[in-house]
Amino acid sequence: MSTPSPGTLYIVATPIGNLDDISKRALDVLHHVDFVLCEDTRHSSVLLDRFQIRKRLVSYFSHNEALRTDQIIPSLLGGQSAALITDAGTPGISDPGARLVDACHKACVRVCPIPGACAAAAALSACGFHDYATYRFIAFFPRKASERIALFESFRDDPTLMVGYESPQRIVSLLEDLVAILGPERRVCLARELTKKYETIARTSAQALLEQVRTTPCKGELCLIIEGKAKVMLPTTISDDTRRMIACLKAKDISSRDIRDIVSEYFGIKTKTVYQYLLETDD
Repeated sequence: MSTPSPGTLYIVATPIGNLDDISKRALDVLHHVDFVLCEDTRHSSVLLDRFQIRKRLVSYFSHNEALRTDQIIPSLLGGQSAALITDAGTPGISDPGARLVDACHKACVRVCPIPGACAAAAALSACGFHDYATYRFIAFFPRKASERIALFESFRDDPTLMVGYESPQRIVSLLEDLVAILGPERRVCLARELTKKYETIARTSAQALLEQVRTTPCKGELCLIIEGKAKVMLPTTISDDTRRMIACLKAKDISSRDIRDIVSEYFGIKTKTVYQYLLETDD
């Protein structure tokens, strides 16, 4: 793409630490759009200066996004193109941007994502909790203890991963609540300063991590992944006791379906496992 399409809002992901992580496509867009929307013009200037991009910067942050949205939509409808960036990562995930994107859709303005860095995705890729197919992203953990406790209470029996961002100033109190509600053995993964010089990824129990951060206070940006409730694995083999019960039930002319249900419930075995055994041993 040499020239952005007129009347288009580009959602451009920027590096979360290492500036070399920016994509060629992102740079191409930033070079050619009419203007760039950013959280902090001073912060974004560092990125643009690094790649010799001279572009008009328009501030767009949580306290002015309603006003800015009303100002920007007419420019886009008039044929200008814009790039929306955040201080780090992908706009609209945990930073401002969703309001503007919503307004664009309502005004029939084209929205085009330019994918790239995202701290939550990077942390998930490095945590190794492979038993979980889904995760629950909550952006930033609640500041108030009562809200954190309510959040962890709702997650007590959830068989998914929970992913969120936290500040170094609140990580100890967050882990204290986590241990109290979810237990000291609940596994967690703390990703700190991702892609930066002092990047660390620590996967351990909640209690061990709490003791670690109490001893050595954290600095930098933190992403915490909390393991969900472990799934109860039902036996997949037939024990000798199970075989004897099945034989007794068969002797009483009980149907295979009823035997399957009785044995499965009594021994806590998958119904499929019991039924397969019945088929294999059927005379």
